[in-house]
Amino acid sequence: MSDNQHVFLNQDEIKKPDTETGTDNQLTINAEAKSYLLTTSKWSKFIAIVGFAMIAIMVLGSIAAFFISPVLGEFQDFQSFQYMPMPFYFIGIFYFIMAVIYFFPCNFLYRFSMKTKKAMQNNDLSTLNEGLRNMKNLSTFIGVVTVISLALMLLIIPVIIFSIGMMQALSGGTVV
Repeated sequence: MSDNQHVFLNQDEIKKPDTETGTDNQLTINAEAKSYLLTTSKWSKFIAIVGFAMIAIMVLGSIAAFFISPVLGEFQDFQSFQYMPMPFYFIGIFYFIMAVIYFFPCNFLYRFSMKTKKAMQNNDLSTLNEGLRNMKNLSTFIGVVTVISLALMLLIIPVIIFSIGMMQALSGGTVV
């Protein structure tokens, strides 16, 4: 590939001597890679904006649950509400917590898209590094949440087994 098909980023920042061979390794982004990064930044921005809209809906649902909870308390005589195991505002608390947690990956993704697009337009390595750092933060966040979720699932399995055993013991040995 000829040199005119490559986009050279800030060479002073990306040149690092190779101590084994004594040559310089230079990072270049060709037109194809630049196109991939620009397409990725566009889709990332779309996904992040949809995520922010979902967060807004979750927060509105949370607020609605707080306002509906006292009203539902007055109508506990209705069959559909008398078996609720917890007050309705717990659903509002859950939605609000989920909205706060969901904000971080959406924010990282949005910042990645904006920084990457700006870096590709201006051929700026430091801005590209900021964008890629946001992608790293997104991956780290999702990884940590995944590990926590798996750990909670492993903790819940014995509780479920214990609960089934307790229901069998309390019901005289039959659980439907």
